[in-house]
Amino acid sequence: MMFSTQWSVHEIAKRQFLFKINANAPIFTMLIVLQIIATVFMGGASTSGYESWDDPFSFTYTTVSNDGQIGLTMFWALIVGFLLTSAAQRNESFAFVTNRLTYQLANFYFFCTAALLGGVTTVMLGSVMKIITLVVSKGVIETAGLFSAPGDFFAQIFVMTAYTLLLMLVGYTIGIFIQLSRLFIMLFALIWMAFTQFSFFMLSADDGGLLHFFYGETSILLFTIKVLVAAAALFGISFWVTNRLEVRNP
Repeated sequence: MMFSTQWSVHEIAKRQFLFKINANAPIFTMLIVLQIIATVFMGGASTSGYESWDDPFSFTYTTVSNDGQIGLTMFWALIVGFLLTSAAQRNESFAFVTNRLTYQLANFYFFCTAALLGGVTTVMLGSVMKIITLVVSKGVIETAGLFSAPGDFFAQIFVMTAYTLLLMLVGYTIGIFIQLSRLFIMLFALIWMAFTQFSFFMLSADDGGLLHFFYGETSILLFTIKVLVAAAALFGISFWVTNRLEVRNP
């Protein structure tokens, strides 16, 4: 008697996702290394103070920033998205009974997991820097943390995870287009030059700039909707382009 097992789309995508986690473990190691480098060499601490000759009251304060960790995590996210479009990554999926949908779903699961790890570790490193500053300066720290402001703390993790996911999908979509045709390299280079030349100075404006569309949003609900729409659009575009690629690449 013979039995056949029919796996669902979700089950196949989950198996591919677990395989990708194991096969791409160095990607997560690279994230930790980059964040350690940012913490050691790019720790953003600046000291300021107030002192006046006619005022006996004076003080100094140190501002700690984790901009270095954020910047390197964003860079890591863009690279990870691009790496998952390589021919080797695509050919790995043929170890499974698969199709384009399960392949894309497995990649999306991987991006969500990697983005969550990047968001959590980046925010947590900010807390580590505060502890280091407290030990070194032996002063008083005024900050919003997990226990003093849990809502703000988890909001930071959510926002950082969302930005990391978006950059992964941007890198992934760019890589997919380049796999379709190398001519897109020149096109994206021209787009980047135009963006930096004409849009960079609008990023801090209240009513202009693409990045301000996201980081200028004060409502967490509207921010979530914007991220979901952008992620769905990028995922849809990458799925459409992937269907036009060859089934297997050397």
